[in-house]
Amino acid sequence: MHANNIAFGIEIETHMPGTDTTPIGGYHNGLPVAWLPSGWKAERDGSIRTPAGRKPCEFVSPVLRGYEGLANVETAVDAIKERGARINESCGLHITVSWNGDAAALARLISLIANHESAIYASTGTKRRERNQWAKQIKTYGNKDAAKTRCERDRYHLLNLTHLAAGRNRIEIRAFAGTLNKTKLIGYIQMILGLVELALNTRRCSGWDYAKKPGTKSCWDRPDAGHGETELNRLFYRLGWTKGWYKGNLRNKRFGELSVGEQTCDWKPIKKKLLDLARKYDQAV
Repeated sequence: MHANNIAFGIEIETHMPGTDTTPIGGYHNGLPVAWLPSGWKAERDGSIRTPAGRKPCEFVSPVLRGYEGLANVETAVDAIKERGARINESCGLHITVSWNGDAAALARLISLIANHESAIYASTGTKRRERNQWAKQIKTYGNKDAAKTRCERDRYHLLNLTHLAAGRNRIEIRAFAGTLNKTKLIGYIQMILGLVELALNTRRCSGWDYAKKPGTKSCWDRPDAGHGETELNRLFYRLGWTKGWYKGNLRNKRFGELSVGEQTCDWKPIKKKLLDLARKYDQAV
């Protein structure tokens, strides 16, 4: 399955001016937003802390697909910012992806996400996400079976499998910090779609623990790079966002790339933004 055919959605946690008249529904009972593209809703979320004179609001997208889905997100974010929405440290960003893989593919996905967990957290630019109770790590569970069990029972993990366990064909990634930066949003969406696409279209299950042999230098290493930056570069190679990992028919393949005809995203600013965030992550206490 190609990334263009994988449905996705996003939830953007924000706080709005107290004077804004947008109807905001209850938690998981959002109301349509007239000034956003069709299907977008606004709902309350008790985890959002608001400054004085502001109110919490989570914007939830409809089901989206492909390059047109990214354009829909960009249009919505422009309107949300114009309306006066802001982000603070309590805000998160959740990405939901449709899932139609078998048990073996799910095992590959869980192992891939665990193997690249550090890179995903590093791309947020903060260590708060991996330290809070809303997006807990999964690699600490030791293997894919234990992680699957925990993620099916408790949605507050980097990888939320509770929907899948309940018979709904979707998974959720909860690792990302709230943002209204379109470059980050587009990068995050394609990163997660890339991991899903890779899990669905390969047969090899990644090892749970990655350990480079002492004294060896890998293609993703950079002089003076911190752990987060190094891990994000490794993920870029894994997804084909940087040439070098794949050969043959996959040589120019980018997993997660959304396109229409010859039109694709400009990858240079996406990679630069995410690597800048990884460097910020490495400097955080």
